[in-house]
Amino acid sequence: MEVAAVLVAAYVLGAIPTSYVAVYALTGRDIRSMGTGNPGTMNVLDSVGLRAALIVAAGDVTKGMAAVTLAYAAGLDDSVAVLAGMIAVLGHDYSVFLRLDGGNGTAAAFGALLALLPRETVLMAALGFTVWGLTRQRRIGGLVGLAAFVPLWLVSQEPDVKVVGSMVIVGFTLLKIIRFEGFQPARGGR
Repeated sequence: MEVAAVLVAAYVLGAIPTSYVAVYALTGRDIRSMGTGNPGTMNVLDSVGLRAALIVAAGDVTKGMAAVTLAYAAGLDDSVAVLAGMIAVLGHDYSVFLRLDGGNGTAAAFGALLALLPRETVLMAALGFTVWGLTRQRRIGGLVGLAAFVPLWLVSQEPDVKVVGSMVIVGFTLLKIIRFEGFQPARGGR
């Protein structure tokens, strides 16, 4: 029963439509009717601005971290914590509050990974931001950062369930980005 309650809470946490709430509060508009229509941080950055994007990113990262932290706080093991992180990302991507619409889940996945493998996640983020800064392509930086997780995890001393589970989270996130945005760098450094 405790596992089920944590997993339901993880979905609800992930499903909170941070971008919709923040953009509506700041502008009175629905983020899905702006820019690319994607209710994610990058569309908020492009359509509303940096302040709103930072609020959304912080909220989305927190959702992923909270789901994993909740599992550990309930005394559950790594496998449930990984599953809670996965479900939070699914909740973000397919939010019941947005009729199963959502962003790509990158920030929620980052939060879950940060709670599961903090050292590796910080290194991955540093690489991603470096590539973004050098290429001026957010998508390329994000994809390189996510892909860098594999070699980082291979040398990790963390339990296999956390490493493999984190790879699944990254894999799902990469597939969603590629499926909806493709491999082409976006115009304007997106």
